[in-house]
Amino acid sequence: MVAALPHDPADLVAALETMALFEGLPDAELAGFAGLCHVAVAHPGQVVQAQDVPVRRWYVIAGGHALVQRDTTPIGLLARGDSWSEHALLDQQRSPMAVVALSPLTLLTLDARQFFAIPEHHPVLAERLVARSATAPERLAAPVYKALQHLAERTT
Repeated sequence: MVAALPHDPADLVAALETMALFEGLPDAELAGFAGLCHVAVAHPGQVVQAQDVPVRRWYVIAGGHALVQRDTTPIGLLARGDSWSEHALLDQQRSPMAVVALSPLTLLTLDARQFFAIPEHHPVLAERLVARSATAPERLAAPVYKALQHLAERTT
């Protein structure tokens, strides 16, 4: 699992300001959001999100790269500013994918309760998350995996 790190809210605000998801949000709103975030790290090879387990946290990559897998087949790459679990949390689904750290990974996370409180305190961010949910890695994991299987079958 992921280990917690201490963090400075001012450093988190500065990091959030550089990510597209948080771009243009007022400093006060970013500071409030940063105060909710749990900062964590994962080491290369570490499974951050296992497949077919209940999703309990929302993740945003603050640094590093992660591999998205479906049934151990690589189907995508995540980097700084990318997030996952929004779709699975919104639809109360098990994770259809695994996420594995490819490099040292710094993550900002919210537990499900904090994630569901976003609309009340951060309405602009909530709108962005709903839009992002339509293309969330976990929503696309099954169709991408099926397409890769189909391609593999055609070439063999």
